[in-house]
Amino acid sequence: MDDTNRTPETSPTAPQPQPHDAERVDAARADAMAATPAAAADAPKRRRNRGLLIAGGAVLAAALVTGGGIAVGAAIADEVGDTSSASDDDADDADDVDDQPDGDDASDDSASGDLSNLGTSSADDIVAMVEAAAAAGEGEPVSIDLKRDGGAEVSLEASDGAETEVRVDAAGEASVISTEQADSDDTAPQNVLDAAAIASIVDAALAEADGRIVEIEADDDSTSPWDVTVLTAGGQFVEIDLDAQFAVVASGTDDDD
Repeated sequence: MDDTNRTPETSPTAPQPQPHDAERVDAARADAMAATPAAAADAPKRRRNRGLLIAGGAVLAAALVTGGGIAVGAAIADEVGDTSSASDDDADDADDVDDQPDGDDASDDSASGDLSNLGTSSADDIVAMVEAAAAAGEGEPVSIDLKRDGGAEVSLEASDGAETEVRVDAAGEASVISTEQADSDDTAPQNVLDAAAIASIVDAALAEADGRIVEIEADDDSTSPWDVTVLTAGGQFVEIDLDAQFAVVASGTDDDD
């Protein structure tokens, strides 16, 4: 038999896509190509946003660290300031101690300590110190305050009311330590410590309280122009007021107030 007109056998092959299948493939391929740039565009944007978040976090952390440093620094500065204030206060306290009067004057009116050289029972000793002071300054003696070292401070008052303070040491040497000008209403002293007045004051005061005279003051009080302080053997300070005739008006220890 002639095989020329035989219908050729078709060898089995893979199914060929139909036209409509090709269209679907092309469409899918186009969609994939269209989607790829969009995805590529989205990737950097996400990284950029994350980078911004990271950068923002770093700035915030730096701000927190800086703020914390400032806060810690401020706390340290406050502590240093407090320490400096405490040191200044201690220094001020030390200055206050240094500014206290020396031992001689600070304790003269106290019964504590050594009182063996404080005061005298001799009118002549008082007169000698008063006259030495009057020779060194101007004015009349109106008060004498005896010291622990055996010396005294004497106040002089001039006829116009000006006042001079004179220090007399235990050897009788006198020196002016201060002066004060008179005010417009000052007047001459009405009572002064001359030798006769001192003798009468010492006799009357020691008859009232046995001891040593440590202070005499004259003033313009008509009731009791003479004020005297006596240190007794028991260590008490007795304050005595005398009238113009040297009679006792009042008497009492300094702790009776």
